Amino acid sequence: APVVEEPVVEEPVVEEPVVEEPMEEEAADPNELFGAMLSSMAAYNTIKADALLTELAEDTPPFLLDVRTTAELEESGHIEGATHIPLNELAQHSDLLPAFDTPIVAYCGSGWRATIAMTALYGMGWTDVRALKTTFADWVDAGNPVAEGVPEVMALNVAEPDAALVAVADAYLVGIKDHGVKFGVTTGEALNTALVETPDLVLIDVRRQEEVDEKGSIDAPNLIHIPMEEFVTRMSDWPSMDAPITVYCGSGHRSTMAMTILFAN
Repeated sequence: APVVEEPVVEEPVVEEPVVEEPMEEEAADPNELFGAMLSSMAAYNTIKADALLTELAEDTPPFLLDVRTTAELEESGHIEGATHIPLNELAQHSDLLPAFDTPIVAYCGSGWRATIAMTALYGMGWTDVRALKTTFADWVDAGNPVAEGVPEVMALNVAEPDAALVAVADAYLVGIKDHGVKFGVTTGEALNTALVETPDLVLIDVRRQEEVDEKGSIDAPNLIHIPMEEFVTRMSDWPSMDAPITVYCGSGHRSTMAMTILFAN
């Protein structure tokens, strides 16, 4: 009799699903934001009192940011309509700040902290920030609008900066008061002493080439010239991160910007 073979039933091959590993997000780089700031800035992102008064009278005035200490505001008041965030706490209070593209004008007592705040805000994602280059005392003496005490805090909750960028900014803003005489600022006398006592001190001149040609440079053994406009594109010319560094310019504004960028690295 013929042999009847049973049909072979093949088990279906079940393919294991391919699980794709999530792509790692590229780490946020504040230098890209600083570079964008330097390539688009006008008047090194400064504004004077007269221009600010004109803008404050417009239908959409800029967001005013006071970065002085609470004690200063309690003693001398604040520009009417300003939001108060002390410089050392700036990165901790993004909830009080406006949207990234909102025009912001930062001010302090003399202009140094306003410049640090302006640069730091760019490094966290804001795109239209200027520093008021009029002292608060001069603003008051000119009879401009001032309110007493500390303004009431109002949370806006409209900006969500990258957590990594905020962490970088918070680290140097919290500690920047411990550098130099005050907020990273040093004096000519202290620099002269440092040039003698610290042979490896690196001096960075961030003025434009025409300024150097016209007025010369500070005589120092370790002098580097990097114009402010090129400060980020020429990162390869920066000294090592652990080197003692002093930055200078014509008035202090550009050197403060460069100092803040270096602290972010």
